[in-house]
Amino acid sequence: MGVERIQYVRTSSVRTDLITALCPEDKPTDELLSVLDASESAIYDALSNLKGRGLVTSMDDGWRLTGTGRLVADTIHRQELLEDLLAADAEYWELHDTSVLPQPFRLRLPEIDAYTVVRSTQTDINRPVREVVTRVESVQHCDVVSPVYHPEYEAAMPDTPDSRLLLSHTVIDEMQNAESVSVDVDRYTETEIRVTAVPYALAVAEDWMILTLPEIDGDWPSAKIVSETDAAISWATDLFACLWTDATPMETYLDDH
Repeated sequence: MGVERIQYVRTSSVRTDLITALCPEDKPTDELLSVLDASESAIYDALSNLKGRGLVTSMDDGWRLTGTGRLVADTIHRQELLEDLLAADAEYWELHDTSVLPQPFRLRLPEIDAYTVVRSTQTDINRPVREVVTRVESVQHCDVVSPVYHPEYEAAMPDTPDSRLLLSHTVIDEMQNAESVSVDVDRYTETEIRVTAVPYALAVAEDWMILTLPEIDGDWPSAKIVSETDAAISWATDLFACLWTDATPMETYLDDH
């Protein structure tokens, strides 16, 4: 029934506009008539139908959302944010695997809001790497999730008490079993390092976040999502905290392996 109500509202621009207009606060009928781009009769019909569905209720001086109406309004708002997220770079979302993110954070992806996808080009293959290195080198501390070993990222990572580095099991296992891969853990005297199973990369600082998702075919990509919005930074900070809490301290992992 809840899905039917959402679909019912979204199949009409007038109903959608009414629900959206009433979401911030109750409004008198005259104000609704003046702010909505629809005829008077269409607005009255929509209000009557929304009331019949239990989404709005009439008051002496206007209209307000019911509890159900507010939940529907919130859902429509999230859907619109998701549509904006996908529309900003449809190709990226088609080619990259969002299933690797925990579901609660997939549901929150629209919070990223404004973002840029930094890609390599034929004339600038190292552009994504340079983007990460430049940003990480410019801050005194940051939180980084690294599922693959990259010497340039290692060199750029600040070694400070407020920085945290989360490495994948794969990086540590390769470090122990192959001479060609060597993470210099002794380089970090102040940065705390933990280990976990993670198939995506993340870096977050006070003023930016960078997310790298694997491609659908399993290949490790070069394209990276970069955002400087407060909402995106908050999303990335929460995701890192979730991973960090369940990760194993580096010393413990090495002792066990």
